Amino acid sequence: MAAQPDFTPGRIYVPRWVQLAVLPVLLIIAWFTLGAIAQVVFIFAVAGLVALVLNPLVHGLERLHVNRYIGVFVVYVGFVAVLVLVAALVWPPVVQQLRNLTTALPGMADKAGDTITRLQRLSDRAGLAIDVQAQIKASLTAIADRVPSFTSNVVDVGVTVVRQITYLIIMIVISIYMLLDSKRIGRFVSGHFPTNNVSDGEEYVRRAKTAVVDYVKAQVLLSAVLGGSVGLAMWFLGMIGAFPSGTRYALFFGVWAGLMEAIPYLGPVLAAVPPSLVAVLDSPLSALWVIITFVLIQEVEGHILVPVIMGGRFRVHPLVVIFAILAGGEIHGISGMLIAIPLIPLVKETIVFLRPRTQFESWCAAADGPIDTVTDDGAAQRPEPDGPAAAV
Repeated sequence: MAAQPDFTPGRIYVPRWVQLAVLPVLLIIAWFTLGAIAQVVFIFAVAGLVALVLNPLVHGLERLHVNRYIGVFVVYVGFVAVLVLVAALVWPPVVQQLRNLTTALPGMADKAGDTITRLQRLSDRAGLAIDVQAQIKASLTAIADRVPSFTSNVVDVGVTVVRQITYLIIMIVISIYMLLDSKRIGRFVSGHFPTNNVSDGEEYVRRAKTAVVDYVKAQVLLSAVLGGSVGLAMWFLGMIGAFPSGTRYALFFGVWAGLMEAIPYLGPVLAAVPPSLVAVLDSPLSALWVIITFVLIQEVEGHILVPVIMGGRFRVHPLVVIFAILAGGEIHGISGMLIAIPLIPLVKETIVFLRPRTQFESWCAAADGPIDTVTDDGAAQRPEPDGPAAAV
């Protein structure tokens, strides 16, 4: 008679038939469901992230004997006030510099005669029938025509689009409810944790909150430092004449670099694109100075800032980051890409936490043999055989 599987109490046991049939089907259903209700998932994801970030502040007020309802109101009003203040101080000059840049691009292309002449010679030698100056000017003119309308739409969003206002209000309401009921939500997760162990659930909730909050705080600080460094560097290059356009558009370059820094691995490359393109139109030497500056900034970031601010616990493989970004883009466009990134540490923490608490029935064992278990360090372990075979 075949031996019955004997799994360790307090662990999630996954038999072979579930691994073969149920898990793949659940993944497929989850993917199509995410695509069908992408907007709902996006709203709850944003609201959840806001609630997780603000919850420590509310908890801090509770320690000062402030009623939680009052604490949520104070923290949320302060959070919105900070966002509005930052937007009011930074956004208008950034938009103005971007508009000025797009307006000046065609004229900058006309002045970049030496660079365009060299490119034209290279094109002629390669046998390419391309009018480099005409192509560059046409491309820059197209950008100049589109960006102002885009920035205008960004500034006016939430004022002219009723649906976006509705979504924003819903996000605020959901995040407030999450803040007010955070303890109840934590107790629910702890009481219904798959291992049937309340302490496991409480530990997971604590670690999940810490992972997301610490990542967001570290990323905001890193983005602010990198954005400020890039802006100051471009302004300095403009002041010494190495990059004449750097002074005029330093704020835009800095804000762009700070935003791109939120995208791991790909962000540093994307941050250097606008200033490098503008520098090429100034002169090849300006482009060289800009590239050297970005290389130096990225070296400082990679060897000093990231280890100090981020540490090693937030590091994941680049392929995982790229997959998350592309998946977020498929679900909800550019905003989905940005929201997917802070969810990476949450998923990572979930996998790390559940792995030693999950027991998969082995596919290598005989049908009536013992099954493998997973030890606390994540390694597979098979029970020792009994009887004479054990002495062999």
